[in-house]
Amino acid sequence: MKTTTTRLAAAAAFCTLWPSLASALTPEEIFRKVSPAVWVVVPRDDQGRALGSGSAVVVGPGRLVTNCHVLRRAVSVTLRREREELPASLEFPDPERDLCQLKADGLPSSTTAPAVVPTAALQVGQKAYAIGAPRGLEQTLSDGLVSALRRNAAGEVEYIQATAPISPGSSGGGLFDDQARLIGITTAAIGGSAQNLNFARPAQWIGEVPARGRLAMAEYRRIERPIVPAAPAAEPAPVALAIPVSPQAELQPVGQNAMDAERLARAQRCTTDPRASLVGKGAGVETYTVACTDGYALLVKCEAGRCEELRQ
Repeated sequence: MKTTTTRLAAAAAFCTLWPSLASALTPEEIFRKVSPAVWVVVPRDDQGRALGSGSAVVVGPGRLVTNCHVLRRAVSVTLRREREELPASLEFPDPERDLCQLKADGLPSSTTAPAVVPTAALQVGQKAYAIGAPRGLEQTLSDGLVSALRRNAAGEVEYIQATAPISPGSSGGGLFDDQARLIGITTAAIGGSAQNLNFARPAQWIGEVPARGRLAMAEYRRIERPIVPAAPAAEPAPVALAIPVSPQAELQPVGQNAMDAERLARAQRCTTDPRASLVGKGAGVETYTVACTDGYALLVKCEAGRCEELRQ
């Protein structure tokens, strides 16, 4: 009787798990399903010259999300996918979270946005697939695992750490689960001797970008760029995309937060000299990846002169 009960329980458990197992897609299926939603982002200067490249993910009709740091110093933006090129414009910037929404009226109507996975549903160890344009090589797929969920002091997930490889140019691309749902926007990687230390911002944040972007722009205009009437010009001078940067952050001594982040890393984990790289900047907040020369690395957030490690 006990053996029969055990077998029945095992069968019931298998039947419960079967739908989720059956819904897992192959890498080929995932790529076919969501790669049309991933575009190359080319920021340009006032002469139309490319300043580099990044990636972006379609999040709605005529709308895409990328990392704000991809657009730094840009006067205009071009989207590219295979042989198609489209102009785009900045619509809503959320520099604190390093997420910027782009508007592209010429985006094909057939391009659908992938479903978004709530952050609470993420699990360490689940499969993760990155699609973007590392080093400008568009439509590149890599795979790995969600290796950690990095949280702030309040316990909120701020970064999804994954082993799916990314490189410069991947910023703003998509991190997907095994059902082709969007779980994150690939944002940063720690290079050097560190291996498979890649980070994405939670995809759930995408829905908050418009509201946060409106607030950021209002504060930007109020403090940083007061509106002053000017005489009309025959040809308006080029103006960089208006991505707000906190005046409080700009008042910080140059490199002070980076030095504090390195000091924290040295005190807590690094046995050799650490090197901090800025991956996010907002209203008085800066986030760094800090790599030690012995291969160890931390993710550190600095605010109001205080730095803390973002832990799992």
